[in-house]
Amino acid sequence: MTKASTSTHKCFALVLSGGGARGLSHAGVLRALIARGYIPSAVVGVSMGAVVGATYALNDKWYDALVGMDTSGFPATPDFRVPGMAARIREMRLALLAARDMYFGWGSGARTETWGRSVLSGLTKGKNLQDGRIPAFVCATDMLSGQRVVFGKGDATDYVYSSAALAGILPPLVDDPYVLMDGAYSDIAPVDVARATGAEVVIAVDPSQRENATGPKNGLQAMMRSIEVCQYEHARLRFEQADFVIRPAFSQTIGTLEFRQKRHCIAAGAVATRRAYNDISMLLAP
Repeated sequence: MTKASTSTHKCFALVLSGGGARGLSHAGVLRALIARGYIPSAVVGVSMGAVVGATYALNDKWYDALVGMDTSGFPATPDFRVPGMAARIREMRLALLAARDMYFGWGSGARTETWGRSVLSGLTKGKNLQDGRIPAFVCATDMLSGQRVVFGKGDATDYVYSSAALAGILPPLVDDPYVLMDGAYSDIAPVDVARATGAEVVIAVDPSQRENATGPKNGLQAMMRSIEVCQYEHARLRFEQADFVIRPAFSQTIGTLEFRQKRHCIAAGAVATRRAYNDISMLLAP
C-alpha cells in the first residue's frame, strides 16, 4: 500500500471535482502524480471525483478497478441521428420512457440504484471512509437546505453514492436529517475542505468542457449541459482558491454520461499532469 509522504515534497491535498465521465480523468491525474513520486496527504471529492478519490484511498488496486469499472447500468442516451425509421422509433421510445420515469419517480436510476451501489461497494471494498490509506472526504448537497455536507467518516458506498447522485438520474440518499444528492450542485471544488486537512498546498482538478464542439442532441443532454453552464462562474471562483489547477483537455465533446469514452478521459488526465510536472515540481519543492 502506498503511504502518504512529505519527505521529498510539501504536503498537498487533492480536490477532485465532478464532470461525469470526464471525471474519470482524475484517475489519470493521480497515476501521473504518483509516478513522479507525488503522493497526496488527503483527497476531497465531489461527484465523480468522490468515486475516484474514495477508490484511491480505500482500494489497493484502485487504478485497475476504475479502468475496469462497470458502466453498463448508466441510462442510455437517446440518439435520434441513427438511420432507419425502426431505429428512430426505438430511440424515441427510450426517450419517452426516461421522461415518464423522471416525472413519476426518480428517473431511470430507480432501476439501477442497486447496480450502482454494488459497483461503488466493489470499488471501495465495502469500507468506511475513515479506513483509507489517506484521509478521504466526499461532499454532497442537502436538497432540503441547499447546503454542502461533508463526510469523512461512515459507509463509503452510501456517501460516495450521495455525492454522485445526479438529479433526474438517481434517487437521493435519505440520511436523517439530510436528503443528499450530487455535491457539485452546492460546491464544485471544495478547496476549503482540503485546506482544513492541514495540507500546505491544494491542487485541484477541473475536467469541465466550457465549449462544446457540438450542441445537445436531445433533452437529457440539454439538461446535463445546462447544469454545467450554470456552474461555470461559481466554479471559476472556487478553483481560483486552489494553489494550482490541472485542466485535462479533451479532443472531442464528451457528455456527462458518455462513459464509453472513459479511457480517453483517463488518458487526458495523465497527459495534462505530465505537462504540468515543472509547475508542480516548483510548487511542491520542500
